[in-house]
Amino acid sequence: SRQARDTNAISAHVEYAAGKLDLKPATGAVLYHAALRYDADRAEPVARFDSAARVLSLGVHLRSMHFSSGDERHDAGSMHAELSGSVPMDLSLDLGAVEADLQLGGLRVTDLTLRSGAADVTARFDRLNHEPLRTMTLQVGAAQVKVLDAANSGISRINAEVGAGALTIDLGGVLLRDVDITATLAAGGLTLNVSPDAGVYVDERSLLGGFDKDGFVKKGDGWYSANYDAATRHVRVHLHAFLGGMTLTRVQK
Repeated sequence: SRQARDTNAISAHVEYAAGKLDLKPATGAVLYHAALRYDADRAEPVARFDSAARVLSLGVHLRSMHFSSGDERHDAGSMHAELSGSVPMDLSLDLGAVEADLQLGGLRVTDLTLRSGAADVTARFDRLNHEPLRTMTLQVGAAQVKVLDAANSGISRINAEVGAGALTIDLGGVLLRDVDITATLAAGGLTLNVSPDAGVYVDERSLLGGFDKDGFVKKGDGWYSANYDAATRHVRVHLHAFLGGMTLTRVQK
């Protein structure tokens, strides 16, 4: 762990190849706290802060991707990490075969990048982000990724790429501003939940994929929900679907 000596912005990188990961806001005046369980013969822990560059690096590097038996995510160990809720941060996470629970509500995340291979990830904004989140970048390989109550992050732009996996973006919470989403779907799927009060626009470029247009009206260059003109908040989706598709739900949360 390390004490937070000031509140100047940092870049935080979390890299975790395999195992169980949970991350949440820290209590007290610490920049970070990390507790690791790992096999020293196969893994090397990383926990360092470059005070000159303002870069925090946390995680575990695997020396070998060989697992003898059982569920590799459990056998590989675990990591519990806490990050300061007082320091603005550009947060990036690179996750491999990981089961992750990320409690991001209450942090001061200015930009978020999540790259996931074969992970099972749930990221939550169950509290308002202390700093408006400018951009969320989600790169999903064969993973299952859920981002819940994302409206509480203050997000305005989401860039999502889905390979063969499944991505859920739940814009539950308080939608503070309009949101622009660019989603590229190869063979995987996107489930997008938007409050019934918000207007939705979809600009669709699809091959075999796409989305259900029930409740939408075609106007010029795209599809508009019936309440789009009257809505005070809007979600604009630029959808590029090859084999994958988008499912839109309208559940109030």
